[in-house]
Amino acid sequence: MRGNTDLSLQNLPGRSARLAPDYLQLLNKYYDFDGFEPDRLDKQLALVRAMAQLSSSGVTVYDLQKQAHVYVSRNFYQLYGYDFGEIGSCIPNELFDRKIHPGDRQTLARNGYEAMKFMMAQPVHTRKQFKMVTEYRIMSDDQTAIRVSEQHQVLELDASGNIWLSLGVIDISPNQALTDVKSQVINFHTGELIKLEYNDITGGVKLTTREKEILGMIGTGKLSKEISALLDISVHTVNTHRQRILEKLQADNSIEALQSAKMIGLIA
Repeated sequence: MRGNTDLSLQNLPGRSARLAPDYLQLLNKYYDFDGFEPDRLDKQLALVRAMAQLSSSGVTVYDLQKQAHVYVSRNFYQLYGYDFGEIGSCIPNELFDRKIHPGDRQTLARNGYEAMKFMMAQPVHTRKQFKMVTEYRIMSDDQTAIRVSEQHQVLELDASGNIWLSLGVIDISPNQALTDVKSQVINFHTGELIKLEYNDITGGVKLTTREKEILGMIGTGKLSKEISALLDISVHTVNTHRQRILEKLQADNSIEALQSAKMIGLIA
């Protein structure tokens, strides 16, 4: 069974910046399921629930195909300041992302995108060997910043190697005096630490009105020839704008340029 994932996450009103990365663009076009997914999900959830009952950590299972948390432990809710009994069973990221410190959201978004890009570039049989460890701040109801440590690792892949289920474990960090976001990917089979390499472009980047217009058209799937006809400019001019957009956003391709522009608020 194939589940269509040919779609983009949009920055809807009220959605936090951490949701900007469209991880689905890094996966294969379709989730390729073999029919045993309900059994695999039930088995993983049974194990995770048992682990959560024995742990003081907050625990969650995220379904990338559904783009929702399919399990959230009591401690996870409580750490974010929610009443466990008031929330349903299929939880969107927005519920938790709205509690993240505004100063940490953009860096978290970029780091999450880079970690997913790294893991999807690895051989399929090794993708379960990696976990991402991040420290960042969340805001309590009285607007006090609480630094947390969060780990994410792959639980299940689909038949094509797409990352389907991930396990998240969160705790209060002992480093409450720190304010910067710390992220790294660890191969827990070898102990190798992988630094997330990217250029911080959040400040000083400006696109012209025409560049924003063209980037928006690229985001809808239009080719240079189509943009040329719509804007009544030459294809050469369109391609020149495209190259300048990539240079300004320090991106290797249009997908990365779109992600970066969304994360720093240049386009919606």
